[in-house]
Amino acid sequence: MAITFLHTRLVDRGAVLAADCLRVADGVITAIGGPDIAHPGDELVTGGTLLPGLIDAHVHLIPGATRLAARYGVTTLIDQFSQPDLIAAERAAGADFRTSSIGATAPGGHPTLAFEPFPYVEDPKQFVADRIAEGADHLKLIYDDGSGVAMNIPTLDEPTIRALVEAAHASGLKVVAHVSTATGAVTVVDRGVDVLAHAPSDPMSPAQVEAVAKARVAVIATLDITDGFATPDSADLPLLGEAELMVRMPARWRRLLDKQSRRWMPPEAPTNAIASANTLALHRAGVPVLAGTDAPNPGLVFGASLHRELQHLVAAGLTPAEAITAATAAPAEVFGLSDRGRLTLGARADLLLVDGDPLTDITATQRIQNTWVAGEVATAMDDQTELAGIHFIGATTDRIVNALKEMWPGFPAPEDIRREDGELLGHVVPVTGGSLPTTVFGAALGPVSDHDTAVETVEQRGLPSLGETWWARTDGDWQEATIIEAQPDRVRLRWKDPMLDQHPSGQWYPLTDVDLKL
Repeated sequence: MAITFLHTRLVDRGAVLAADCLRVADGVITAIGGPDIAHPGDELVTGGTLLPGLIDAHVHLIPGATRLAARYGVTTLIDQFSQPDLIAAERAAGADFRTSSIGATAPGGHPTLAFEPFPYVEDPKQFVADRIAEGADHLKLIYDDGSGVAMNIPTLDEPTIRALVEAAHASGLKVVAHVSTATGAVTVVDRGVDVLAHAPSDPMSPAQVEAVAKARVAVIATLDITDGFATPDSADLPLLGEAELMVRMPARWRRLLDKQSRRWMPPEAPTNAIASANTLALHRAGVPVLAGTDAPNPGLVFGASLHRELQHLVAAGLTPAEAITAATAAPAEVFGLSDRGRLTLGARADLLLVDGDPLTDITATQRIQNTWVAGEVATAMDDQTELAGIHFIGATTDRIVNALKEMWPGFPAPEDIRREDGELLGHVVPVTGGSLPTTVFGAALGPVSDHDTAVETVEQRGLPSLGETWWARTDGDWQEATIIEAQPDRVRLRWKDPMLDQHPSGQWYPLTDVDLKL
């Protein structure tokens, strides 16, 4: 099917083109000019601002990630560490993305906690060859001893890094390096890496900024990592406050964000102030800045969070045009994606149409009219794939938390509150600003307070609350319901509406499929 966009603002490399019409046929851009480029029978789309499909330069795959991202105009994902079975399954399902496959890290090093067992580096050349055999498009390596977060974890040594870089470059692969400190950034660029996976989280000196700039590397900012934490001003994670993005959010993902808002968080939410300052300094020194989210870390959702990342880049000091370039042409050039990231003749028709002018207001990228992937309208993922993605995140989170508890017995975690006879009444969750009392299935029983008050709330209301009338919704409007039985991952509800046809003992609902509030 051919499409012609008429009298539409066309934005390429952060600038408005003189032409205002663009034609797509057979999945590519075939003409840019005036209204005369339209052919009889073309689908006509008028108005708005047309951008190249956005590129997220830093994600970790889950089932269905590319389909969810496309819902928000993010048409290309660049994976920075996933296991080959997942990569193969996603490609078999038709997903188009770029990947490093398994990243190179020291035994027990970051991010071992998040993954099932995977191979470590024994022979650098063989390690690179094995990744290529798995379908890797670039190499990812980790140089992080944990000092940036007051931890002590194993990391690769410098000779191994150099050997990995040489082997990757000999095979035509670029190398992306995870570092968290300014010193680490200078070390890896001196060893020849091509891209920094994050902006350092400690202040960079002018000499360090100059060293990175002289090495002609790029940096993926990932400033939105802090969106994984609530602030004293709001008990919810920041993405939940973005109305335009939440309108497009699948219900299960909204529920996941809501649940993540009630997980353990540090007493004071971290900020990205230092990373933002480093990003701006590197940008001014000529370092290409790329937009990346590190989804699916807590609080981050494929596609949606890249729009938040654009806001963070603008808040850091980039212009809206520079932020848009960081999510289109810049990552395409750095990662060799010559067929996308631009509105040019012959480019793949990955397109995002929005209301408003994102060159003057970066939040306009959130006002999405439609997305096309290779000229076809992006479609929603199926129910089975969506559930697989949610369960994948749950399993990963459980694996990380259990490993942390084993390594550090004092690691903060939700506290079970039990009656004298051992029956579970609910939980107290340490969150930013205090402690949150919740039911056995995680619903809030009251506001954030001090620990003792939260414990008292659970003791007094944990069980009685189950006998109260709750408001619940699945896919429709809120309705009154009674909780017949509750478990940590599901509840059995009976709706109060006497006109509904339902079993006398109610129906079980997994918590992924129901919202509950008192």
